[in-house]
Amino acid sequence: MSFVQTPKTFRSNRRTGFTLIEAALVTTIISFGVLAMLQLLAVGTVSNSDGAEMSTAINLAKSVREMMIGMPIADPTTPTHWGAEAGETLGGASGYDDIDDFDGKTYSPPIDARRTSIVALNDWSQTITVKTVDPNLLTSTVPNGTTAAVRVTVNVSHNAKQVTSYSWVAFDAVP
Repeated sequence: MSFVQTPKTFRSNRRTGFTLIEAALVTTIISFGVLAMLQLLAVGTVSNSDGAEMSTAINLAKSVREMMIGMPIADPTTPTHWGAEAGETLGGASGYDDIDDFDGKTYSPPIDARRTSIVALNDWSQTITVKTVDPNLLTSTVPNGTTAAVRVTVNVSHNAKQVTSYSWVAFDAVP
């Protein structure tokens, strides 16, 4: 009897799965991705915080503007006097009744359009400046009280750092 020997097939000693180098490479790539995502989240958080701070500052400045809408520039009884007249205070019956009364005033905590202090924002402040301007050239300031136009500027600060400056021009009605 003759036996035919068939060649033996040898199994490959190769294993399936990841090698140590492949696992280290995957870990490195994933680590870079995770770090990039964490950095993106940190930048987004800071941007969100800055945006909220700017929104608060603009709202505080607009509150001052809303409070001044409809006010005359100067007191009708003493039009040549600049600033608050004797006995005038922010609120009450003898409260500021014209725009020039607010010149040079700083409110900390800030005030709202109803002249109420916003105690919850005690680390914020509003500084108001009122300057008379030439009605024909609004960028040019003139001596206080000499024209029927003023530029009101409200600087809003948070923790002693200025966040925004908001300005507008107001005119008195000419009779």
